[in-house]
Order: sequence, then C-alpha cells, then structure tokens
Amino acid sequence: MNGKEKHGQRPHYLSEKNVEMPKDTKKNVHQSSNQIFLMNTDTICLVLAGLFTHLVFFYSIFDIYFTSPLVHGMTTHVSPLKPAANRLVLFSADGLRADKFFGLDKNGLSRAPYLRNIIQKHGAWGVSHTRVPTESRPGHVALIAGFYEDVSAVAKGWKENPVEFDSVFNQSRNTWSWGSPDILPMFAKGASGDHVFTEMYTSDEEDFAASHASDLDTWVFDKVKAFFERAKLDRDLYEKLQKDKIVFFLHLLGIDTNGHSHKPHSEVYLKNIELVDTGIKEMVKLFDDFYKRDSKTTYIMSSDHGMTNWGSHGAGNPHETLTPVVAWGAGIREPLESTNQDTYPDSYSEEWKLQDIKRTDVNQADIAPLMSSVIGIPYPMNSVGTLPLSFLNSSDFEKAESIFANAQQVLEQYQVKMDQMKSTTLSVAFRPFSKLLPSIQKDRTRNIRNLINSGQYQLAITESQTLIELGLEGLNYYHGYDRFFLGLSIVFGFIGWMIYTLTLVVRDHSGLFNATTKLEKLSQPVWLQDKPIKLVFAIFGVAVIVLLKVQSLPFTYYMYCLIPVVLWMFVALRLTVFKQLFKKLDLAKNIKTTLLAVVPPVLGLEILVMGFFRRELLSVGLVMIAIWPLITAKSIWKDKITAAGWIISCLLLSVFPLAPVVGRQINYIYVKTSGVFVVVSALYLISLLKKSHEGKKDRKFRNQYIFLVNIIQVVVIGLATYNVWAVSSSIARSQGLPFVSQLISYVILVFSMISPFLGGTSVIHRLFTITLALFPPYLLLSISYRYEDLFFITLTAVLYFWMKLEINLNDKKVCLEDCDFVVSSNNQQHRSINTEDIRRAFYYIFFILVAFFGTGNIASINSFEPASVYCFVTKFDPFVMGSLMMLKNVLPFVLVSCVFHAIHVLTAIPTKALFLIVLIMSDFMALNFFFLVRDYGSWLEIGTSISHYVIVMCMIIFLMVLFVLSHALTTVSVLPRIKQSRE
Repeated sequence: MNGKEKHGQRPHYLSEKNVEMPKDTKKNVHQSSNQIFLMNTDTICLVLAGLFTHLVFFYSIFDIYFTSPLVHGMTTHVSPLKPAANRLVLFSADGLRADKFFGLDKNGLSRAPYLRNIIQKHGAWGVSHTRVPTESRPGHVALIAGFYEDVSAVAKGWKENPVEFDSVFNQSRNTWSWGSPDILPMFAKGASGDHVFTEMYTSDEEDFAASHASDLDTWVFDKVKAFFERAKLDRDLYEKLQKDKIVFFLHLLGIDTNGHSHKPHSEVYLKNIELVDTGIKEMVKLFDDFYKRDSKTTYIMSSDHGMTNWGSHGAGNPHETLTPVVAWGAGIREPLESTNQDTYPDSYSEEWKLQDIKRTDVNQADIAPLMSSVIGIPYPMNSVGTLPLSFLNSSDFEKAESIFANAQQVLEQYQVKMDQMKSTTLSVAFRPFSKLLPSIQKDRTRNIRNLINSGQYQLAITESQTLIELGLEGLNYYHGYDRFFLGLSIVFGFIGWMIYTLTLVVRDHSGLFNATTKLEKLSQPVWLQDKPIKLVFAIFGVAVIVLLKVQSLPFTYYMYCLIPVVLWMFVALRLTVFKQLFKKLDLAKNIKTTLLAVVPPVLGLEILVMGFFRRELLSVGLVMIAIWPLITAKSIWKDKITAAGWIISCLLLSVFPLAPVVGRQINYIYVKTSGVFVVVSALYLISLLKKSHEGKKDRKFRNQYIFLVNIIQVVVIGLATYNVWAVSSSIARSQGLPFVSQLISYVILVFSMISPFLGGTSVIHRLFTITLALFPPYLLLSISYRYEDLFFITLTAVLYFWMKLEINLNDKKVCLEDCDFVVSSNNQQHRSINTEDIRRAFYYIFFILVAFFGTGNIASINSFEPASVYCFVTKFDPFVMGSLMMLKNVLPFVLVSCVFHAIHVLTAIPTKALFLIVLIMSDFMALNFFFLVRDYGSWLEIGTSISHYVIVMCMIIFLMVLFVLSHALTTVSVLPRIKQSRE
C-alpha cells in the first residue's frame, strides 16, 4: 500500500513508527494498555455463558456414566458353616507382572523359587484379570473390596473414594496392615470401627530416582517381624492375635517403583521379585512359628496391576491387566493335574512351564469373596465378585452354601438399587428389570435352598452362579436407568447451543442480516414475536421443574433439563435471522455455493473425529495441508520461500503422529541437542530482528529492552539444557535429584510464565518472545521418547509459515516488524467473514489436535512416564506429577492459539466471529463423541469412548480459556514503553 490508504480506508494495521498519531489513535493505545483482554462486555458475557454451558455439558457425563455404582443399607451374608481358617495373610506385590513372576530366566530357573514350589506342591495358582484403569488404588479396591471402583474416584487422583465402601478389612475382627501411605489409609478410613491398624513409611521415601526402591519391601518385612516380637511382650495384643477372623495385609511397593524407574525387563526389577519371594518365605515361617503351625492360616499372594515394557501402567495392555495369584494354606486345595478339559485363551502356561498343573483364572474382584469365605466373615456388601470355588478345599455341600451366600449378597445390592430407582421415578413410568422381578427372585432363592436341602449340590451351585449373573446384570440396568433421559437433554442442549451460536455469527458478522425495526416486529406473525415465545418457554420450564421436583431428582438434573430450554428460547427469539438468511441466500439458486461452504468443513471434522481412533489420519491431513499452496491462490507463490517452508515443515510435522503413542526408551541426547539448536537459532534470529529495526531510518525502535528480554530467555534455554544434563547424570549415578537442579527448574518455570509480559507488543517480537518462553519448561519435561522437543520446534515453524501464508493470501503488504497487537486490534477495520475464515477456523482446530496427539495420545493414563518430571520431582506425588504433565501438553496449545490471534489481527478477521465458528466446529465434534459413547462391551471399550468425549469437552472449555489467554499473552506488557523522539 506504500503508506497510502487503499480505497479510501485506513489500513488495518499501524506501524510502530515514531510519528505523531491522531488523538483518537493515541487514546485507543492508552486505553488498550489498561484493557488486558481487549474484549467488550458482550464478548466477555458470551465467553462466560459458553464456559458455564460447556462445564455443565462436561459434568453431565459424570452423572450419566461416572456415577458411583455403590449403594448402602444392605444386610450382610455369610456362609453358615465353620470356616477353614482363623486368619488370612494377603501379600500384594504392587506392579508385579504375571509373565515376570511365573516365567523362567534364561537359565530355566524361577525368579520366585519359594512360590514356585508352593504352586507345584502346596497350593493353587492362576492369573488374575484386572480391569482398567490399572492403577494402584482401583486395583486394591477390587482386590480387597470386591468391586471395580467407579471412575468418579479419578477426580481425587485415586486417593479417596467419593463414597464410603465395605471391604474384607472392615468385615474382619481385626486387620493389621503395613506399607504405602497411598493405599493403607483408604481402607482404614472406610472401616466402621477402629479395628484396622496401619503402619506406613512416609511418602518422601517413595522416590523414583532412588537406587534401592526394594528397601520399601524390606521395611515392611522388618516391621512385621518387629510387630510379632512386640506381641510376645504385649499381652493385649497377643490375645487379639489369637482370635479368629483376623487379616494381615503386606503391601509391597518396591517392584512398582523399580518398574517405573528401571523398567520391568531390568535386572533391578527382576531382583526385586526375588527379594519379595524370599521375604514371603520368611513371613510364612514367622506366622507358622508364632501360631505353632496350627494349620489355620490362609496365604494369598497377588498384585494390583502389571506394567508395560516401558515402565507405565493405567491402560489395557495384557502386561498391565494380567497379574499372578497364588493361594495356599487352610481351606485352599492342593495342586491338581491339568486335564484336556482345561482350556485357556492363551499359551502362557506352556511358556511358563506350568502346563501340567491346573491353572485357575479369576477376575480380580473374585479374590475378595475368596478371602471372606476362607476365614468365615461376611462378604463385603459392595462386592460384585463371584466366589472362585475351584480354589477351595471343601465339599460340594460347603461350596453350595458358600456360593449361595455370595448370591444373596449380590441380590441385596440389586434390591437396594431397584428400590432407590423406584423412589426417584414416577410409578407409571418405572420400568423394572424384567429378568429379575421380585417374584422371580423369590422363586430362584427358594429353588436353590431346596436343591441344597435335597443334596443336589452341583445343580444348586450352577443356579447360584446364574443368580449372581442376573443380579449383576440388574445392577448394571438400574445403574444406567437414567442415561437415555439425560442423554436426550444433553443432545438438545448441544444442538441448541450450536444453532444459537450460528445466529450470532450470521447476525453480527455475515453482512446478510438487517436489524428489524419496531414496526416490523409488530407486524410479524405471533410465533415470531418475543413475548409469546418467552411465555411458551417459561410455561415449559416451570413444567420441567415441577416434574423433576416430584421425582426428587438431584439438583444437576435441573441444569441438564433447563439449559436446553433456555438455549432453544434464544434460538426461537432469533428466527428472523434465519428467515432473512434463507431469503438473501436464495438456496435454490446458490445450492452449490452453500454446499461448498458447508460440506468440506463437515467432512473435515468427521475425519478429525476418526483421527481420535486412527492417529495416522492426522498425518494424512498434514500432507494435504502441505500441498494447499499448490492448489490455492497464486498470490501465495509471490513469496516462494514462505510457501516452500510451509510445505517442508508440514511434511516434517506429519511424521510425529505416526510415532508410537508411548515411547520405549529415554534419550536425553536429543533433548540437549535440541536445546543447543534453539539457542543458536534464537541468537541468529535476534541479530536479524535487530538489523531489521536498525535499518529503518525514519524511527527508533520504541521497545529497546525487548532484545534484552530475548537474550535473557536464550540464557534460560541454555540453563534448562544444562539442567537436563545435570539431572540425568545425577540420576544415572543413583544420586537422585539435586536440590539446586530442582530449584533451578522451578525458577525457570516461573520465569517462563511471566517473560512474555516483559516484551513489547509488536507481533513478530511478541510471538518470538512467547516461543522462547514456552520452550524451556517444555524442554525440562521432555525425555525424547517421541522426540517431543523436536515436535515443538517443527510445530513452531509450521505456525510461523501459516501466519505468513495467510498474509500473502489476503494480498496484504504487512510488515510483521511494524505491526503491533494492541494498536492493530484497536484500529483495524473488521470485515464480514467468508469461506476462507471457515478454513482458518478448521486449521486452528486441526493444529490444536496435532498439538494434542503429535507426541503421543495423552488420552491414555498409560502415556505417563515419571522420568518426564524428574527435573522437578522424583518422589511420588500424583498431583504435582500430573499437573506438570498436563502443563507440558498445554504449552503447544498456547502457541497455536497465540499465532491464531495474530492471524486475526493481520487479516482483519473479527475475533469474536472466528471464535464462534471454532466453537460450533468443536461442539459438532463433541456431539459426535457423545453419540459414540458406549455402555456395553469391555470396560476398556466403554472407558475409551467416554475419554474421547471428555477430551473434546476439555478442549472446548480450554479453547475458551485460550481465547482469553492469547489476548493477554499478546497484548499485555508489564514494563512501560520507552518513548523516543522522532529523528
């Protein structure tokens, strides 16, 4: 434009030249320095309303699928027969994989010779099948309480259940436990009295960088020895130990900790298995000696979960879900020879050289009723496990009585759940579970009792097992009873929000809508007038409230039902918008144009939805985006370097979604190399920027300090690179995390969060400053499993070229060094949106998802690797570790959002309009995933489908936060501007 106004209009940007500006311009600049987010009241209200609505939509999934399955008020049931054992000893080897325990070493010898001998000569063995999430807390709940913990407990980091539950420990006369402070307290807290005793080491001793994590197991064994030595001198304690129905729990965390730190194939992990085996041998001798070998002790050894080859757990990999179970002692059968009738879905028995000994597989929750049965205590009231009769050394009569008590315990839960649902449902609308009506329950229980009394024990056992299956099916039926009703409300809410948002875009930013005058409003038909519409929806809303009140439903149900009513009322109030839209577009004549504007984005969004299941599609999308300059406007090719850089960087970025979801080995060399590369590149870019500004003779650069800020940032990147080397070296020498290195990491993190606000607001400098600020914490949290740091660098290049191409596409002669975020935002002439803006919105969502999945699918808990946070913390702290990992994955989002905001400024796109288009697209994806949520199949399939919905909803909510954050990061400058006189 050569400094002149085009077509009589002001250019959409102002340079940072030191010229006298008009008074109104200076006023805007002054005001903008005090307006942090540069948004008017309407926009802020819209963001807050959208945030609230989507938080409700997000929370709804917890009421639909994440509600606790637990019920209370049941009567306990126990077998009337005399138990085989007086006491139970439970060993939980945390993180122990079945294959590493049962398998033989390269010399053909067992890593657990004592327990191998038990399997061959004294007890029963099998594989315990766990469910996801394969974490310590849910695994132990299934093991000890007999139910698979509801996912709502994840909100508390699996540290605490939102609902109290019953357990084997609670039903025992007394329980003594030793081990981790993360596991033991939850069972003591849930106990109905003070009969569950705990002795724990401190959380500071759970150090992933420690050289001898097996000391945690040694600590437990030593404490048990000291406990029995004390019992010999303490008469009260000795008398308690002589009673029946008591439990001893030894939680052994060393294997899990060593697995995280050194991986399950390491010598350290395998040696820890040997240590546990030796410790269990000593414990058995200790118990036998103390109780004078009275043959009244039952021993069970199992694990809460396994572990992947790369040292993580949480998902459904067989290495995580297959754990060992070995039982011996009182009430447990001796080894049986395997027969041809024993079939298994795998060949593990042959691999482990145990094919000649009968193997009994169980679900993890089945172990709780097994423990209850052998010591004669009531089954845990919340248990959904089925007593594994093949472990027991008892007669058919005893087995029939035990499994019948198990069935009655499940039926108690079913009955309470049914009564609970009937009390919150109108009687005329209640639909009972047809397979287990009250009359059917009575007939079946009466029949089983008659079969036992008549000596038909096997038939009674079969009928009891069938009754348990029906009871569990009925529990699932009532647990999901309200899902259709709630789901319908949420779907109507989503559709209402999307249509309402669309009306805002059409009305305010399309140029197709003319404001209706009061006279025109009065002449409209009744169904288009405001007052009748509001009255109809008010009556409908009151009817909904009355109906919910009658059924005594939770408060959240009111929000799920009333939000759609409010949204659709706003849609109805804007029917004139659609009326004018259809009239002006004349769809009959412009059907082709309309389809070209709507169909490609919809197909693209569907592909993005599929990308959640097949990440390779993101790579395909990046390749297609890379060739965009070849098929679009020729003006892009005026800057051949930018176009070529776009193609090359997009093709490089397409490699990362093809990388494994979770890496296999740590490689700090790539991290340090990337740090050095960024330092050198940043220094070169700073020199170029200084030359660019110094070359402009008509002015001096007003923000002289910005280069000093950039130099400091480069030094910080170098310090972060050194810190990664120092920490990795220290841990490699088994010296743990040095305090100085830890302090440096946190100082770098704090400085990185505030440094963007220390620079000026020139577009190129602010984006450069933001990039330099985000890289150090990303570097400290990278261990190059999937070359995360290289991904960040490549993503930065793609975003820079995207911004340059958008300028060329608009044929704008914009000098990035001269364009200022604040001044441009206040003075640009916003235009109406077009189909190109829809493409930009789609690219934004696409790059957000690439940032999300580019270095691995963080939707899975399984992607967590403790080594990623070693620069900050090595001791077990799930909240701090989880927060740091989430921060790492958020940083690329922030970068994408800031560049997107820069494109708003440079191309004069109305920020609010593009934000609304992004919201509509994101809601469309969320609605897809809402329909894809499954309530059948395996827990893994159900959990994966739910996690996809949660991820998209989090992304939508986070996009609203990013919308505000990107404004702050690009427009706020803490330091005052340095004014220079014109030369």
